[in-house]
Amino acid sequence: MELAKERAHLGAECTEDEEEQEAAWCQNGMSSVLNATAKKIRISAKSKKWWNANIKKRSNAVGREKKQERDFGGGRQGTGRGQEVDSAVQEQNVQ
Repeated sequence: MELAKERAHLGAECTEDEEEQEAAWCQNGMSSVLNATAKKIRISAKSKKWWNANIKKRSNAVGREKKQERDFGGGRQGTGRGQEVDSAVQEQNVQ
């Protein structure tokens, strides 16, 4: 806010160059504030609009099953995480 007080206000007689400089100053100011205060977003494989609580629950269940199979052997064969998540996505799209 203090920086804005030091800047001259643009009037009706300002030039296009002055407008562009003011717009760049505003953009830089907003960017620096957002970079300093906004939560950083991490993009991951699960950063999808269709990835909801139901799919997350099913994905975790499949992960547990795969861990049990790996640790103890046995269990169902041929059920991969991809197949389970794909079927959950298809069910979500149908609804």
